[in-house]
Amino acid sequence: MTLAEPFRIIAHRGASGYAPENTMAAFERAVAMGATEVETDVAFTKDGRLLLFHDNTLERTTDGAGLPEDFTLAELLELDAGSWHDPRLHWDRDYAGEKLITLEQLLDRFGTRLTYHIELKKPMPGLPEAVVAALEARGLVEHAFIFSIVDEAGLQRAKALAPRVRIAWAPEELLAADPRGAVERCAANGFSMITLNASNQTRELVELAHRLGIEARSSGISSREKMIAAAELGCNGMTINWPDWLQDYVREQQAASAQESQS
Repeated sequence: MTLAEPFRIIAHRGASGYAPENTMAAFERAVAMGATEVETDVAFTKDGRLLLFHDNTLERTTDGAGLPEDFTLAELLELDAGSWHDPRLHWDRDYAGEKLITLEQLLDRFGTRLTYHIELKKPMPGLPEAVVAALEARGLVEHAFIFSIVDEAGLQRAKALAPRVRIAWAPEELLAADPRGAVERCAANGFSMITLNASNQTRELVELAHRLGIEARSSGISSREKMIAAAELGCNGMTINWPDWLQDYVREQQAASAQESQS
């Protein structure tokens, strides 16, 4: 089987199958595994800082409670983001006391070594502009995708501010109601990528995206079986909590292709 080009191995919230999601430990673990692309989630704190955090509330992954945007960054940095547990994940050591981090910390730590897939977690006034500014200040606009599920307008503003930034969109409601229309609208917006999900992706949608000149990546990968299925549909890679699974799979496919070409 020939993999799509490009084929992206994107460490989901860092190597979050092995270390607490959206912490520096998870991103360090991804890079140590050889990952060159990472996905993360960003929203404002009460004092307008760019916090990397996925959930609407603090309870699942920290010892705090409430909305992150109701707290200052200094208050959020007091939380323990490394003592929670999920039976589906198998962390490689004790991460008790691990702290939350900001987008700026992530960008400053890895610079041009990574491609960053930055999800705007919710529509917030000024959030796309702040993300673009953080990227521009570090010369990383061309090393990033800005992504959203619900904030199409925010993505359009980001693209207008920084035409060279790549935009990825996962219009889940539109994909459910009008799948082809969702892909066509993504391309018409001038976005670079449609983000599908293990629950809604089809070969037809992937091929349509490619005909329209955009990438189609997968998400919601919770098993090796789903990982392989997304690759076999022709997706341009995927976000995955276990980047080493996908690295191993890609090496196997490349080896098989090389053997076929020699026979």
